[in-house]
Amino acid sequence: MVDDTELLEAWRSGDRAAGEALFGRHFESVRRFFVNKVSDGVEDLVQQTFMACVERRDQIRAGTFLGYLFAVARSKLYDALRSRMRAPEGVELGESSVADLGVSPSGILQGREDQGLLLQALRHIPVDLQIAIELYYLEQVRGRALEEALGVPGGTVRSRLRRGLELLRTRVEELAATPRIRRDSAAAIEAWRARLEEAG
Repeated sequence: MVDDTELLEAWRSGDRAAGEALFGRHFESVRRFFVNKVSDGVEDLVQQTFMACVERRDQIRAGTFLGYLFAVARSKLYDALRSRMRAPEGVELGESSVADLGVSPSGILQGREDQGLLLQALRHIPVDLQIAIELYYLEQVRGRALEEALGVPGGTVRSRLRRGLELLRTRVEELAATPRIRRDSAAAIEAWRARLEEAG
């Protein structure tokens, strides 16, 4: 399979199909990125994200497309939250959750009840931490790409993930409707924590 770097280079050289393949590969991930965070305009934000990549394709460093893509998505999300939120001026997005900002999701990606609870609980932790957890655990963004997507060094990424998991566990306890759902969701968080520890 052709990797992102090869597709990016071919696209820069004028191969439109390579650009379409690159965007097609990551379209659903970018869409999911917005779905659990904004109430409307998801498709608009996805389009803005990819258009920014088109406009700046020559500025993207080889080997960092995924990180760059999610850094742009994060920037577009923050712009959208600032323009839509029902919160006082000067609210720090790194300390406020989507729920605190008065934004409801366009649709929560639910399967089992415990997964729905995890996604709901994610909306109740600070946006910076929500993004870190979703990119790492749900989208499998790792290493340098994750650092670039979050705009912070590796040590800060790990700190955000640990802090995010602690807050997520607390929110699950608060939001769980039944002991079984609470237990199943807590088990999922524990599995995530174990994966983080295994990664070093």
